[in-house]
Amino acid sequence: MNMNFKFNLPPGNSSGNNEAKSHAFSSKEEAITNKFIEWLIRRGISPDTLTTEESIKDAIIKSHTNISNLAPEKIIAELKKSGHISVLMQPKMEKPPIAQIQNIGTEHISLKGLTTVANEEIAQHLEDNKLFLEKDIFKDDKDLDEVLEIAVNLNRENPNEKLESKAYYMEFAKAGLIKGGEAEVEKDYYDLEKAKRLIKEKEELLDKKKLDTLEKNKKVATIVECAISYCVLKLKWYGQKISIDRAPEFDDIKRGTDDVFEIKNNEDESYFMGLGIDVTYTGLMSEKFKNKFFKLLGSIAAGYKTEIKYFKNHDGKMMKEFAVPKVVLFFNVNEVRELVRMIKNINDPKALEEFKNSPLKIAVMNQLIIQCELLADFAEKHHNSISGKYTEIVLSIKQLSRKDPAIKAILDARHEDEVSHHIKYLIKEFEYKEEQENKIK
Repeated sequence: MNMNFKFNLPPGNSSGNNEAKSHAFSSKEEAITNKFIEWLIRRGISPDTLTTEESIKDAIIKSHTNISNLAPEKIIAELKKSGHISVLMQPKMEKPPIAQIQNIGTEHISLKGLTTVANEEIAQHLEDNKLFLEKDIFKDDKDLDEVLEIAVNLNRENPNEKLESKAYYMEFAKAGLIKGGEAEVEKDYYDLEKAKRLIKEKEELLDKKKLDTLEKNKKVATIVECAISYCVLKLKWYGQKISIDRAPEFDDIKRGTDDVFEIKNNEDESYFMGLGIDVTYTGLMSEKFKNKFFKLLGSIAAGYKTEIKYFKNHDGKMMKEFAVPKVVLFFNVNEVRELVRMIKNINDPKALEEFKNSPLKIAVMNQLIIQCELLADFAEKHHNSISGKYTEIVLSIKQLSRKDPAIKAILDARHEDEVSHHIKYLIKEFEYKEEQENKIK
């Protein structure tokens, strides 16, 4: 038997009623619970969609009402206590076969409503394919491929274009930058090829439709990375002192770093400061972003640092292996749509002038600083010295703003928003889970 819930709004209210009463609360739990209920009413979310504990937890996270250390389970317990949740015992519903999922469109289905056990697989499938079901992003596969071709050629003259040959890696051994010399490079290259083979073998197990979706995902990811690189390097989003370069394949596949932001110090041009970037285009609230961010938190909590081994800086200089603070940079559907629009209008001077001041410029910098500030605190709490490098990134950007009006304007425009609230919540959720796991041990 599977436990299901029935969620009841307060008497006299319905999901269509935008008015929610407020009063003095007798406890922190009651206050947060009532804020959550008010949020449901304001958003017009039907209680019929909140039928599992997981769906209620998901709604609590999205509401951003729990800004304390109170665990979602305690809020749910309070909802049960107050009579807002009734427990129903129902037979477990079987998940529908994949064949029933493949022909579902997005125009009649709300992802927020797909929260029951039976619909979780459908929701995930739609989330993964949302970009390709949005007609105004890519018309068809041909359009996607054309945008991809333009994107990969945007930075062709960049001398640090991603290289995959063994000769590229051997350059570092010949320069004396690899402790174990050519033997270590041989091992790293073998490990890289092995990792690529394993990825390919897993892909070969997928059916044609899933493999096609995976290939499209990769293309979109490449488009997003190339577009952002173009904005930073060519449109000079953040001035002359900040650049971005793709990480070599070894650091991408083996270390999980797609790109490296490089910040030049005003006082010491030779000093290198890098920020590792892991890019996802599935949005802030997606499971993919959460999983990547939790993986990063787990690595920091365990005392690890993200190492970059075969990187050439923006001036083409080979770098000895170094540790970087790392963030997970996300883009939602609307932001991907904007980047694709930019690429399609790459030869239009008026369009490029518009993109020089795109809101995305602020959104990206906002993400970088929020994550660096919060991860600096998290790393310090877990006694990981990478904390200092996160802080150094923030201080360097602020230092640049003193002489760069564009960066100053971006920093002045920053404010507490859903990004900072959600990142804070994810950190608290991670710490809570970590605490519970430690208790079991």
